Amino acid sequence: MTLTLESLIVALASLSVVGGVLLAVAGTVGWVPSAAVRRRSRTEQKLRALIGRDDSARAWWARDSSRVGAAAAVGLLVWLFTSWPMGGLITALVIVGLPWLMNPGSGAAREIARLEAVEEWVRRMSDIHTVGVSLEQSVQRSLETVPKAIQEEVTLLVSRLTAGWRPQDAYRAFADALNDATADEVVALLILHIEDRGAGLSRALRDLAEALQHEVLMRREVEADREKPRTNDRWVTIFCLGIFGLTMFSGAYVEPYTTLTGQMVLVGLGIGFVLVKFWMRRMAVIDPAPRFLSSADRAGGSNREGVP
Repeated sequence: MTLTLESLIVALASLSVVGGVLLAVAGTVGWVPSAAVRRRSRTEQKLRALIGRDDSARAWWARDSSRVGAAAAVGLLVWLFTSWPMGGLITALVIVGLPWLMNPGSGAAREIARLEAVEEWVRRMSDIHTVGVSLEQSVQRSLETVPKAIQEEVTLLVSRLTAGWRPQDAYRAFADALNDATADEVVALLILHIEDRGAGLSRALRDLAEALQHEVLMRREVEADREKPRTNDRWVTIFCLGIFGLTMFSGAYVEPYTTLTGQMVLVGLGIGFVLVKFWMRRMAVIDPAPRFLSSADRAGGSNREGVP
């Protein structure tokens, strides 16, 4: 492609548009440094508990905003030097979605890490809960040693209890946040203790922690068996992306893609690639066990005490 004044103006104008969109997104979701997140005050935690605020979009932007900016810049450069607007767009999307493309097992690994953190938290709870210490006090004390993987969920649980939620509702919301059938067993035990306040909770928590430890080991073995097809999936992705990158600069061989029809075909190929990735991942995904504590159980139930 010959670099002309018109193409340079188009590229700069496109860069301005993308920059404006990124600034609009930043203004909408806000910017929260990770250090500030760690220093949230107890008052803000109570407020988040009351309004149920979700910071997932804000956390994503704080973590990945630099990659989004790099993706926009590289996409514009590809468009400028190849005359492929869709090629630039696909390149930008690939850079933004690179963690998803190259780490097909990251979701399962996070679930196992969270379940292992629940096991560790339950084991520590069994040590904290002694005679004369209520369950709510034990949960509050566990904040000092709660594993990082579930620190936000446990912090929110404590905030809800402090804000005046009925303990049963707070623990059920905690189960919804963990969203795991095995974690439901922990919450069910806590709810049963609230209803009868019987003795032996520490022993029951220790026994449950042992069962959770076996569950974590079993899931790790399953994930180890699934790692080989995931490695193959990763190599297929690298091969396809490498071929796409090389063909963009192969001259006359890809000349038909500079037309409008060719660009539409390129988009179709990109969509097909993503669908195949979804299909390959779906084949390797085992449906999780159904939960027995869910938000549907609370439909029509009583509301939180003291919370409008």
